[in-house]
Amino acid sequence: MTPNTVPKGKMMLKIVGILYIIFAAISIVTGLAAIFGGGITAIASVGLGALFILGGIVMIVGSILGLVAGILGVKNCDKPEKAQTCFVLGIILIVFAVLDLIGAISGSDSIWSAIIGLVLPILYTVGAYQNKQS
Repeated sequence: MTPNTVPKGKMMLKIVGILYIIFAAISIVTGLAAIFGGGITAIASVGLGALFILGGIVMIVGSILGLVAGILGVKNCDKPEKAQTCFVLGIILIVFAVLDLIGAISGSDSIWSAIIGLVLPILYTVGAYQNKQS
């Protein structure tokens, strides 16, 4: 890459990275609320409270992965030599999104939400791939 060349996937990786940071922050707050709500619910129903707490923990762990991907995407969007890391994270995020889609098809969640949730990691991965090819 010459000094004035902009990597091809830079803007896509940066924009999707910013979206990942925003959505991850919202999801972490929501996960913390679920944990707090689960603690309160456990007073009345231990099983239901534990379910809320477990759901909140899973949401936070998944959100942390999205947050890391977002930060690395924004930080490394102009560094094709670092694109492989973003590409691998994108593949992992696609796997999680496909698992979410399978769960939605089985009836546990909105299928449209899961389909839309698959778009973001695909765009992230495409941006990382284009960046890597620069």
